[in-house]
Amino acid sequence: MWTNPKVWSLAVAETITWAGIFYLFPAMLIRWETHFGWSRLDLVIGFTAALVMSAASGIFAGRLIDQGHGRILITGSAVAGAVLIALLPFIAALWQFYLIWLLIGVAMAGCLYEPCFAFLTRVFHPDAKKPIIMVTLVAGFAGTLCFPLSHYVANASSWQVSTWLFSLLILGIAVPLFWYGTSLNDRRTDTAHALAKVPLGAIIGPVLQNPVFWCLAIAFAAFSLNHSMIVSHILPLLESRGVSTGHAIIAASTIGAAQVFGRLVLIPLEQRVSMLLICSCALAGLSFASVNLAWAGASALILCFFVVFQGGSAGISSIAKPTVTADLLGRSNFGAISAVVSVAYILGFASGPTLSGYIWSMAGYSGVLKTTFSLGLIGLICLVTAGRLTRS
Repeated sequence: MWTNPKVWSLAVAETITWAGIFYLFPAMLIRWETHFGWSRLDLVIGFTAALVMSAASGIFAGRLIDQGHGRILITGSAVAGAVLIALLPFIAALWQFYLIWLLIGVAMAGCLYEPCFAFLTRVFHPDAKKPIIMVTLVAGFAGTLCFPLSHYVANASSWQVSTWLFSLLILGIAVPLFWYGTSLNDRRTDTAHALAKVPLGAIIGPVLQNPVFWCLAIAFAAFSLNHSMIVSHILPLLESRGVSTGHAIIAASTIGAAQVFGRLVLIPLEQRVSMLLICSCALAGLSFASVNLAWAGASALILCFFVVFQGGSAGISSIAKPTVTADLLGRSNFGAISAVVSVAYILGFASGPTLSGYIWSMAGYSGVLKTTFSLGLIGLICLVTAGRLTRS
């Protein structure tokens, strides 16, 4: 697996695409606030809208992958995302900003982790865990790529040039790699036509009646909401804790590296410890990270603890989610089922920027950190409950 050039291609492509489509928003947030004169809350509504649209579109993307159309979906979505990102410097009104991010949300549904993992699960079933870990190990550096590169280019030239650079990176590097990587032989092409005849409602209906699904949905929503609330406001949040701008840039950049660290720790553990237990520990880690972030300005060591626990826990979750979902809900029609579970996960990401903005406007970033601490505990309770329901 580690020598498979097509899986490596997907890993590098995901890294560039995450950097240019997802992380570009928090990296540019303060610059857009200054340039356009719109409030921070107005801006993050656009990101929230993109993630909501991604959640809504994800079910249909998963269905297309189940039917064997993953290659066209993933590659085409990356092209669309790159083109839309390149249009951001030309907008003049807030509604145009919202429209572009809504469309970017559709592109996200077709080329970020969820469709990639569904594709890998379909191709490598039942051994999809290894390629998923491999992709996330590499793509965990997306934030490490985006924050310093966008900051340097924007300072040297302008935020517009920085945006165009990421668009070119997606079109010139990620898109060809996606096209090559998704040429992997599909072991389940013989079932594509049969799956196409099964109504989507017949797949989703039983899932929605399963209490395990709802526990997983809440747990993963808590995961993503916690991480989104922090990452989408990471620079102003760190500055509110008394962290200098330079150290804030470094911390934001190394959260991605910490995600990779978490996944590396996972490799020797996954054969000995259940993924459900590992995921539960990661949720507890998110709560501990919020405690450290609250005091990050007091010590560089505390700031490092925040980065390690926030990034490491988030890194584990991206691997644990598809694996735990498959273990507890089954692998048949996995693309559609995973997409349904991911609706809650993506809605958590979608709500994070705006929810952080509202809480910040009313209670400051201290209120935000109290919320993120609580979310980790809520997710932990729900995940443990899902495991017990499955065993019973």
